[in-house]
Amino acid sequence: MSDHRLNLYRVAVSPRTTWWFIELHTPAGTGLGECSDAGTAAAVLDEVVRAADAVRGRDVLGERELVVSGLAARVGELHAARAHTAATVLGGLEQALSDLAARHKGIPLWEWLGGRPQGPIPLYANINRMPGSRAPEAVAASAADAAAQGFRAVKCAPFDVPDASLPLADVGVARLRAASAALPDGVELFADFHERLTWQEVESVLPCVEDAGVAWVEDVVPVDAVDRLRELRDRMPAKVAGGEMIFHAAEAESAATATVLDVLMPDVKHAGGVTRAAGIAAAYPELLISPHNPSGPVATLAGAHLLSTAVRPGLLEYAHGEVPWRAEVLRGAERVEDGYLHLPDAPGLGADLDTDHPSVQLVWSCPL
Repeated sequence: MSDHRLNLYRVAVSPRTTWWFIELHTPAGTGLGECSDAGTAAAVLDEVVRAADAVRGRDVLGERELVVSGLAARVGELHAARAHTAATVLGGLEQALSDLAARHKGIPLWEWLGGRPQGPIPLYANINRMPGSRAPEAVAASAADAAAQGFRAVKCAPFDVPDASLPLADVGVARLRAASAALPDGVELFADFHERLTWQEVESVLPCVEDAGVAWVEDVVPVDAVDRLRELRDRMPAKVAGGEMIFHAAEAESAATATVLDVLMPDVKHAGGVTRAAGIAAAYPELLISPHNPSGPVATLAGAHLLSTAVRPGLLEYAHGEVPWRAEVLRGAERVEDGYLHLPDAPGLGADLDTDHPSVQLVWSCPL
């Protein structure tokens, strides 16, 4: 086998979730990245092939920035759906390149990024991908389970799944109320709207959201909808969060300038990598940085390292309860205890993919 190779791995987690991992082997070492939630399998593979072409024949240590900037420029030339896939695959490749560079220097990724030493990273539990129904009582049980595991904040997406018997706004409110009632004192509730409601529907549910004690509302409207974001800020005490899909820092500028956003959520996948996400965070030192991360264990480690660079680091999102074998994929390197992620001590991300794990499937491999 060539000592200069790019591998793409697939992990089927649930009907909703598939993790995609990029593994880059070079004479200088190995790097690992994640490009989950990038689009269809065919589109992901096509973009990974293009990424491999961009790396082929390059000095991946000395020309890392050139490779990333070239692929980033291509993202701007594509239509929306394909641009998202290309950006996210770039995110996985860039994570792998950064992991490789940090490993080559023998230092953890947070140090290579110029961040500060970190203790355990506080997490919040995203329960939106737990198995089971989205009936209010099931959402409540998932929220209670996350709280029992030590998470100090729990996020649900109450408006994601329609119910034929009720308007979407009404069923979402029922889920929020059930989750709120299930959480003990001291555990916050976050609500991710995923831009599912019309503004008229948003206005109708805001009093109920406030009554449920929701501490954070996310993606109620697009991050550039400044007037609507201002209305949210004026009408409720919850923090306003957004920006999970931004690729360029300038996409959040209008909201930040208008001071209508409290929490910025760059994603190490969708932003085109951990260094690009760190650049987005650095552009807005006044905002709380809480990386968007309903992801697998590789992006979770990358997001944790990213937080070391933030002026105002917030909580890291963690996809709680999807599968019991999650940590095994990285041979236990993702260690979550009592709502905190403990970063490994090893260089780079601090983890290697267990390619012998029965869930890890090699989809494509190419010599470089």
